[in-house]
Amino acid sequence: MPPLPCRPLFPLLLLALLLTGCTASVPGGAWVTDPQVRQLFESGTLLANHTYYYLGSFGAPDSIIAIDNRYTLRSRVWARAEVDQRLLDGWLQWYRTEHFPPGCELRGGRILTPDGRQAGVWYSQNIVNIVRMPEPGVLEVFQPHSPAGPTCGRDNNANFLFDL
Repeated sequence: MPPLPCRPLFPLLLLALLLTGCTASVPGGAWVTDPQVRQLFESGTLLANHTYYYLGSFGAPDSIIAIDNRYTLRSRVWARAEVDQRLLDGWLQWYRTEHFPPGCELRGGRILTPDGRQAGVWYSQNIVNIVRMPEPGVLEVFQPHSPAGPTCGRDNNANFLFDL
């Protein structure tokens, strides 16, 4: 049986498909840990010209971000909050009295644009995240998680394997 005429073209077509899929990616920013931002949050400092968002319960959020007003957050997971000093102090009081498991201490950090400019700050137990900028001035900040995968403090369905 003679070889199929398109057989030599298959690797080239596959390579072209892979390369075009990679070139259409959305520019990525960064979610980086910074101890000074943790201190800023824990001192109760409200940032001017920032809009606050949270994940989880309004009274006891899992994560907080403050986005510089020069940027717009596009998200299906973050809820906007009108944060004043009283609300921030209430959130901090809850964090101070809550006992977190080892490895899930609260941290703070910076949200950076693809070109390295600061677009906001974060405060959370979960230190891994994806930040994207699909168009100029628009940020997408995903739900953060711990380095091991699931979010800190959440039950993991696989715990029964380890008698946890």
